[in-house]
Amino acid sequence: MKVLGIQIKSKEAILVILTQDGSGNIVQTDECTTFEITDIYNSNHVKQFRNQINIAFDTIKPHRIGICKRNENGKGMMAPSPVSFKLEGIIQLYDKIDVEFVAPQTTKAFLKKNTCSIVPSKKYQQDAFDVAYYLLTAK
Repeated sequence: MKVLGIQIKSKEAILVILTQDGSGNIVQTDECTTFEITDIYNSNHVKQFRNQINIAFDTIKPHRIGICKRNENGKGMMAPSPVSFKLEGIIQLYDKIDVEFVAPQTTKAFLKKNTCSIVPSKKYQQDAFDVAYYLLTAK
């Protein structure tokens, strides 16, 4: 099984792919990447971001896709970027598989009860990694 966890941070989407084989071994693939939108007001840049994400999803062929849910009501420094909502909407429009949302509290509670034997290959991937791990192992 292959799952894709996504964290949206400012103007970029961070993707982490985890696979699980028949023996239950979980591995992070090298396909992990980031996609950034350079100009949110330029239609061509928005379409380019959409096309890149859709091509990545088509290439990866995940069984599940999950986005780390953001705090919509955050204020001040904790408020999510308005651009992140646009990226989230673009990602949700992928029509070959449903895109799920996973709250950070859900992954944290799950990881307290279910220890993870692997770590993300890069620290900045942690939230996307946690979403992917949750989607892969939660029953």
